[in-house]
Amino acid sequence: ADGDETAAIRRLRGIDRDRSVEKKGFRIFRAMSSAVDATGNPIPTSAVLTASAKHIGLRCMPENVAFLKCKKNDPNPEKCLDKGRDVTRCVLGLLKDLHQKCQKEMDDYVGCMYYYTNEFDLCRKEQEAFEKVCPLK
Repeated sequence: ADGDETAAIRRLRGIDRDRSVEKKGFRIFRAMSSAVDATGNPIPTSAVLTASAKHIGLRCMPENVAFLKCKKNDPNPEKCLDKGRDVTRCVLGLLKDLHQKCQKEMDDYVGCMYYYTNEFDLCRKEQEAFEKVCPLK
């Protein structure tokens, strides 16, 4: 049972031991080959969210603005739960759409961002390919 829990945690974190590589005596884990799980639901890791940040900023702006206004007007966290759910729903829907429209490019970009700890400068080639297939609108 403990091994199952560890495997589940690894899946959530985007780590797949079967796809690790040796490099100068260190075992380096590569990102899983997909930004979604087996059921097609997005796995919102930091690499996935960072790679999709521009798209999220554009498509989910109304939901984010409504949430921020709510937080500004009322310090009680309970008052803004519905707005927070709207933001989450928008982001997860967007991630699912992006993965359906440009799966390979998104997975390549997310894998690069994961490998290089979200350093944009080291993943410009993958970013360009991703934004070419899934342009910002």
